Amino acid sequence: MKYNYKKVDISYKKRGDGPAVILIHGFLENQKMWDDVVETLKEDHSVYTLDLLGHGKSDGLCDIHTMEQQARVVNDFMNQHNIIKASIIGHSMGGYVSLAFASLFPEKLSGLGLLNSHPFADNAEKRDARERAIKTVKYNHTAYIKAAIPSFFAPDNREKYKKEIQNLISESLNMQPENIVAALRGMKLRTDHSDLFCARKSYPKLWIVGKKDPLIVLEKIRNLAMDCKDTDYIELSEGHMSYVENKADMPLKIQKFLKKNKI
Repeated sequence: MKYNYKKVDISYKKRGDGPAVILIHGFLENQKMWDDVVETLKEDHSVYTLDLLGHGKSDGLCDIHTMEQQARVVNDFMNQHNIIKASIIGHSMGGYVSLAFASLFPEKLSGLGLLNSHPFADNAEKRDARERAIKTVKYNHTAYIKAAIPSFFAPDNREKYKKEIQNLISESLNMQPENIVAALRGMKLRTDHSDLFCARKSYPKLWIVGKKDPLIVLEKIRNLAMDCKDTDYIELSEGHMSYVENKADMPLKIQKFLKKNKI
């Protein structure tokens, strides 16, 4: 299904009935990544997934897709579908979008979840890496995607999940280079939400990370998690792509969080 946001099409699906849960995918991904989670949650929840601007079957809008802009897409989606409040859970870049949503529309949250994500802004080194990535995408986006996707997995899982990696690459290659650049620019510009995520007490929070995630500094996350209020902090055994690497137990962690908090 699709709906219109500022004259562009946004692709989405709704499955199940009950309290609303909105699942937000990450960079170079699309809503299909949530299929196993949806199957786990749909008996007790109305589960919504959507493709962010420039991803999956959703159109791009401009040359920079900020996290706040993506959050406004989610807010508009809720308004158009009469969703008053929802638990919002985001994977990787989707976590950044979820945090931007929490900053802009806190009254609409029943719960907030970060999956293989974090509330920190890019440091100077990471911003430089984003700029190098943008140049690579403009020169050869196919080569960029083929190098990027495997790097999201724990090093010792890249051969094990070779087939899954190739499938993810094939899907990502459907993205237009300008939309990849727009997402990279948006991530580079995002603000730090550490205080917002850890201090807010008006809704329950879930934070799931992978012990072997090559994209995070685990010790930095652990230190912040110790000070986060009303937050269920969980470390899974594998890497950044927990919907592949921890396929069996990750959906159950989300289900348990929602049931525990009756949201």
